[in-house]
Amino acid sequence: MPVETIEDPHIKLKPPQKLIDYIVKNIKNVKDLPDNIKLLKNSSQHKRADCLLSLNDVKWLKKFMSDQPNSKKKVYLHELLEGINVKLPQPKVTPRNPELEARIKKLRAQQNNRDYKAMTKGVDSSRKHLPDESLAYQMKAINKQLIAVFTFILSVAAGFAFGFWGIFWETKDVDLGFRLLIGIICALIIALAEIYFLAKNLSEDDYEVQPLSQPVTRPVSKRPHQD
Repeated sequence: MPVETIEDPHIKLKPPQKLIDYIVKNIKNVKDLPDNIKLLKNSSQHKRADCLLSLNDVKWLKKFMSDQPNSKKKVYLHELLEGINVKLPQPKVTPRNPELEARIKKLRAQQNNRDYKAMTKGVDSSRKHLPDESLAYQMKAINKQLIAVFTFILSVAAGFAFGFWGIFWETKDVDLGFRLLIGIICALIIALAEIYFLAKNLSEDDYEVQPLSQPVTRPVSKRPHQD
């Protein structure tokens, strides 16, 4: 699926209960309190589970704890951060077109079916030779390519003849060099058009969706039971 750019690249931290209790109990009457910590402190107990902190908030907490006077029970930041849940920024994923997804699944199923037949053709005598391995199929493919080449040559030759002889039949007093130039230009235009349509037909043949062949079912012969 196509992935878009990340809208918010900041890392979010879901504070554990120990850190929430420390913020609520110990941070009082502090100026320039970060917005996330202020929201966490002033929110109700039910909404505190949805509050998130940033790395800057953690740095501020570290500075706040280091500035506090020494107490009997020293509290360290890494102990409060134990069990913290880190939420990394995620890119937005755009869902793929359903028609394209269905076509991809169909093509994948066809490819798997062809691979399975090629893998098991030596086991089942009825599928020992695939259609594309037969001599008739190969001759048909060669004839198709020869016809395409012959049509290309014939079209280019006809275009050259049209440009070479058409000007001569229209005006008799045209020199040979100009007639050759007109014939080459006409042949070149027809050659480019033929190459375009030939490439288009080949691409359509490559991506043509063929229906899945039904599995061959053979009746199972019933042998009499022998005691």
